[in-house]
Amino acid sequence: MTFDDFKALVGLSFRDPQRAAQALMGQGWPVQARWMALLAAVSVSALLAWLAGAMFAAPSDEDVQVVLLSQQPMVLAVMQMGAIVIAAGLMSGVGRMFGGQGRFEDALLLTVWIEVLLLLVQAVQIVLSLVLPSVAGLLGIMAMALFLWLTVQFTKALHGFSSTLKVTMGLIGTAIAAGFLLSILAAALGIMPEMPQ
Repeated sequence: MTFDDFKALVGLSFRDPQRAAQALMGQGWPVQARWMALLAAVSVSALLAWLAGAMFAAPSDEDVQVVLLSQQPMVLAVMQMGAIVIAAGLMSGVGRMFGGQGRFEDALLLTVWIEVLLLLVQAVQIVLSLVLPSVAGLLGIMAMALFLWLTVQFTKALHGFSSTLKVTMGLIGTAIAAGFLLSILAAALGIMPEMPQ
């Protein structure tokens, strides 16, 4: 993929994400390249988080854990990698439960591409934080909406679904169930944060 191809795919992802997903899946990336792309994306994301943490003011007590995490880019990268792999597994597995035909390898590629698009937004947000902090905060909210929108559209493209509403409801239900199960696992492992008294 050339830089011009990359720019064109970024633009298409915002204009017509389903076509972008189909174009990406149609490129026939080897499985090893998909995993390498994942590694590169989470590494850049962790470095950007570290940079943002180093650039801005000392945190309040409530933000200490987040900032401490941003100061450990390797740990953050491993956590993000795990989250993306789980998301890809859920995107492919849950979709297949409802009649879809998407493969995990394609779901992995699409979730990595979502991460790349969010990295672009994150880089812009860091720059804006220096000159227009209020706009940077708004961009953060928009990034969350962008993530949800891209996930729904890419899931539709992956499985050939046509109903945005059904996919959205499935995504919300899956997120709630996954969050519940992960919280139980975290509690069992003793890594849940202590509740304030």
